Amino acid sequence: MTPDSGNAHQGKAKHKVGFGLVFLIVLVLATLTFIPLLDSNRWWVRLLDFPRLQGGIALLILAVPVAFYVRYFRKMAGLGMILIVSALSYHGLVLFPYFQSGQDFPEAECRPGSAMSVMIANVKMRNDPDGRLLELVREMQPDLFLAMETNEKWNEALAPLDETMPHTVSHISDSTFGIHLFSRLALESPEIRFLAGQGTPQVVTGVTLASGETVDFLGVHPRPPVPSQSNTTLGRDAVLYKAALLLRESERTGIVAGDFNATPWENAVKRMRQIGNLQEPRRGYGYLPTFNATSWWMSWPLDHIFHEPGFATLSLERLGSFGSDHYPFVGRFCRISEHEALAPPQTDRELINEAERAIEAAKDSG
Repeated sequence: MTPDSGNAHQGKAKHKVGFGLVFLIVLVLATLTFIPLLDSNRWWVRLLDFPRLQGGIALLILAVPVAFYVRYFRKMAGLGMILIVSALSYHGLVLFPYFQSGQDFPEAECRPGSAMSVMIANVKMRNDPDGRLLELVREMQPDLFLAMETNEKWNEALAPLDETMPHTVSHISDSTFGIHLFSRLALESPEIRFLAGQGTPQVVTGVTLASGETVDFLGVHPRPPVPSQSNTTLGRDAVLYKAALLLRESERTGIVAGDFNATPWENAVKRMRQIGNLQEPRRGYGYLPTFNATSWWMSWPLDHIFHEPGFATLSLERLGSFGSDHYPFVGRFCRISEHEALAPPQTDRELINEAERAIEAAKDSG
């Protein structure tokens, strides 16, 4: 054995442990990247869809040591690079639509009385209502403000909004599923409905615009995909499907908003959009993570405002923190058609049947 070959052997042995650890992490992250492709509603499978941006960044960082180890472990390091490129490509494919591109409708073209702004905020029930959220609402002056996780304490704290937003509907709860809607615009037949059982109240109402036209508004907050709430995402998905079906079946155009406890690229949300022929403003305005407001790295978009084609998005904005684990979120929209030649396109009947079966199963499970 020559001195050079001996040194090479020692160097390879020295790096074996380090490379083994790096390769194992790459293998785990690549596997976790593709697990959500499984058609499963197990909570942990669906939860893996949340940190796609974080997973992509981690894989990008790991490409550096893998490239370094190519000189020592050519085949295995090459396999590691293949895994990284494959997983990064999939993350990129999923996240690409959420790169910011700007507004899709000029505000100047919105006719008087046709604009409507919607602000949503998961207040976090145990959070101290110290007035910061109230100040944000007063600053933004939305037409509709949807607050979630509200209890009696938050009911009292938000009561001053009645002065400027006198039209309200609410369900106060000691669980984390209380819900309040405050509106400057008149509400038509507002009600609290349990769309798929689950003990999670949702707001269903008509909203009369300044132009005199009435549109639909749904405020939803289904259960999150965590074991403390449910072992599956069945209840969450059923609420989203039912909301989409209500909008689809209505003769009026509408908006659905809330803390969906789902990222916009999940299968359940894609199905929701297909069923309701819903448009997703984030595809023009960027990633805009709304949870977790208390973490600099664990952050993804869970709060959403979707609309039917009868609306166009004027702006979409994530606001500053007020102490909750969610950032407040506000969108401004313009009603762009007075007529309803906007019937939803033909949707795969089997998709609707699957949604209806999920809703019934969720009701049966309680």
